[in-house]
Amino acid sequence: MQSSAVLYNINTLRYLATFLLVSYHVIGLGEGAGMEVGYPSVWRFFADALIDVRMPLFAFIAGVVYALRPLVLADAFRFFIGKFHRIFVPGVVASVFFWLVCNLIFSSGFAYGANPVATVLLSTGHFWFLQAILLIFLIVGVLDAALKYRFTTFLFLGALALTLVWKLLPIPDVRYLKINSAVYLAPYFLLGLLLFRYHEAIMARQRIIIVVATCLFCLGVLLNIGVYQETGQLSRNRFDLQSLALGIGIILLTQFMFPKIGLFDRLAAYSFTIYLYHPVGTGAVRRVIEVLDINSTALHFTIGVTAGFVLPCLIHTMADRFDWSRRMLLGLRPKNAALLT
Repeated sequence: MQSSAVLYNINTLRYLATFLLVSYHVIGLGEGAGMEVGYPSVWRFFADALIDVRMPLFAFIAGVVYALRPLVLADAFRFFIGKFHRIFVPGVVASVFFWLVCNLIFSSGFAYGANPVATVLLSTGHFWFLQAILLIFLIVGVLDAALKYRFTTFLFLGALALTLVWKLLPIPDVRYLKINSAVYLAPYFLLGLLLFRYHEAIMARQRIIIVVATCLFCLGVLLNIGVYQETGQLSRNRFDLQSLALGIGIILLTQFMFPKIGLFDRLAAYSFTIYLYHPVGTGAVRRVIEVLDINSTALHFTIGVTAGFVLPCLIHTMADRFDWSRRMLLGLRPKNAALLT
C-alpha cells in the first residue's frame, strides 16, 4: 500500500536535504573545507540554523522508504543483504576513494589523516550517516517486525525519550560505531514511518498537525535564540528539546507545505550519488577559488553548490554504463537483473 499524500513530494524533500548538505560543506565551518566562515556571518547562521533538519530529513526519507518494504522476520537475511549492497558497498567505495585522494594526492581534506578502519566502517566525514542508518534499519526493523508493525507510535515516543536522556546514560562511546548518531536520527526515521503507515489518520488531522508543527518550530527557534544569546553561537547539541522541536517542526512543515518540484522526480536516481560524491565538486571549486584568489563568498557558494550537484551526476552517468560499477559505485543491481525483476 502506498500513500501519494506522503510520497508525492518525497523526491523534492530528498533534494532539499541534499542541497542543505552540499551547501553546508561549501560553507565549511573551520574544518579545513569550504569557505570556513564564522559568526556573525550570515552564511554561518544559514548553516547552523538548519543543522537540526539537514541529516534528520535524510533519516525521515529513509523511514518512508523502509515503510514501503518493511522487514519481515522470515526474510530478514535477504532484507539486510539488500541494505548491504544498496548502502554499505557504495558507501565504502566512496569513503575509500576520498581517503586515497585526501591522503595520497592532496594531503588535505575531510578524510586526511583518518584511520583506515574508520574509513571502511563509514565513520569519517559525511559517511557516518550511512553507518547510523544501517544500525537503525537493523534495530528498528527487527523491533518493528517482532511487534508485528502494531506499536510504531510507541517506538517513536520511545526514541524521543531516549534522545532526551541519552547523554545522561552511562553508556561508553564505542570507537568507530555510530550508536550516538543512530539514537539521534531514530526519531526522524520513525516519524517518516509513522506518516506513511498511518497516512489516512494523519491526513484527516493535517491542519492540527501543521499547527503543532508550527508551534514546535517556534519553540525550537526561541530556544536556539536563547542559546545564541548565552554562547554567541547557535546550538550544536543534537540531544535536547531544542533540536527535536526544530527538526520535527521543520520536517512536518516541509512535508505538508513545501511545493513539489517535478524536475526532482526525474533526477531521483542521482540523489544518492550526489550524497556520496559531492565533495568532488565542492573540493575542486575550493581549490580553484584559492588559486584564482576570488574573495566573493556568494560566487564561491553558487559555484560550489552547482559543482557539488553536477560532478556527481556525471559520475553516476558513467558508472551506470557498466554492471560492476552500478553495483559497486551506485548500489544498483545489474541492468539485466533489474529488467528481469
